[in-house]
Amino acid sequence: MNTKEYGHHASGFRKVDGGPSRKFMRGLVICAVAFTVCAVWLITHTGCAHPIGNGLAALMGFGLVPLRLLCLVLSEAGVE
Repeated sequence: MNTKEYGHHASGFRKVDGGPSRKFMRGLVICAVAFTVCAVWLITHTGCAHPIGNGLAALMGFGLVPLRLLCLVLSEAGVE
């Protein structure tokens, strides 16, 4: 058994050091960027002029991004 790998996980082998995986960190960065873009859109665009765009940005930023973050954290914690 290789001492650098510990147990099998859905995303591959978990490291012994217990740190976050690359997949988790990549997903975290993508979610942070998506949330920032949605928040900036909502702040800089008027709701009356862009109702569909603001609705989609709100849905994405305050609905789908937190849901994806929750899924990422649960998958990293190993909760099934």
